[in-house]
Amino acid sequence: MTRLALALLLGLLAPCAWAQDEVCEPADAVRAENRDGTVLTALTECVSPGLRRHVATLTCEAGRVCDRLELTQEVAYNRMGHVDLVDLDQDGMYEVEVRGMCGAGPNCEGDVYRIDPATRTLQHFFSGGYYELQVIDGWLVEAGRSSCCSWEFHLWQLDAPHDLPLEYDTMDLMVQVDASGDDDGTVTGVTCTFTRQSGDNSRVVAPPSRALERICEHYGEPYELTSPDTTPGAP
Repeated sequence: MTRLALALLLGLLAPCAWAQDEVCEPADAVRAENRDGTVLTALTECVSPGLRRHVATLTCEAGRVCDRLELTQEVAYNRMGHVDLVDLDQDGMYEVEVRGMCGAGPNCEGDVYRIDPATRTLQHFFSGGYYELQVIDGWLVEAGRSSCCSWEFHLWQLDAPHDLPLEYDTMDLMVQVDASGDDDGTVTGVTCTFTRQSGDNSRVVAPPSRALERICEHYGEPYELTSPDTTPGAP
């Protein structure tokens, strides 16, 4: 289990301590027009005080509903749960992002649903736990804090074949950015390592592009990039 997954599980340890204080609150609809003329809307309804329902609707030409997605969350276990519309790769086609349970740090569960242009339906595109999700140079990048002084980034190459939804076990690359410091909390060194997964093994590789190497600048300090593994037969 990764440290990122462990951080998420911390949020499950003692929900009963605050469950009685949390009740569902409805949220007004958000709306986005896509470049193909379709319209996405998303809102939050309250099924009961302890159960929220996120509703996303894809409307096509002449007001015809092409698809409708309903997802429910228990409020006690998803205190920060909400739905929003995002354009991850800035292509003019919006996605539905549903956030759920949060851990002790900044990472929260998230699922993304993307419009399938062939079927005009909402397809489950991504599922993970993260602080931030974005597209960089054709790669989906999931960023999350993995410890007090380390961040982990999971990368999927979007033009490569993948089963959907994209998940941790199907990532193409991982980037670990580790910071060291002195007793005053000043960062004294940063190490950045790109690895390619191969089953239970991993191999250090070079960043695929300069744009992706900028992930190493997370702490805003000079960094040392781990050299690629050139050992013959390495996984």
